[in-house]
Amino acid sequence: MAVVTRTIAAFFLTVLCATALLGAAQAPPAPGQPPPRQSEYTPIDQLPPQDQLPAAPLLIAAYSFVLMVFFLYVLSLARRLTSVQRDVDRLGATLKQSKS
Repeated sequence: MAVVTRTIAAFFLTVLCATALLGAAQAPPAPGQPPPRQSEYTPIDQLPPQDQLPAAPLLIAAYSFVLMVFFLYVLSLARRLTSVQRDVDRLGATLKQSKS
């Protein structure tokens, strides 16, 4: 169980680091004058690349983080439930011995 837990934790840590690096690899906006205000709607595919929001890497990083936290919580619950099950089994064995 401990090997599986460590393997899963290492996998999710690797995924989180990779997505964070992808998000950090985005080019920073070029310094300069802000663009003039627009008076009409412009579709995103017609905007210059520096004006487009790189949402995909941020979304992937957010989902990776949430999934990693969720799986770590589930693993924590599994470990605690295993401990409680051992205690219940030990208590049952003790009760059987005391009745005999």
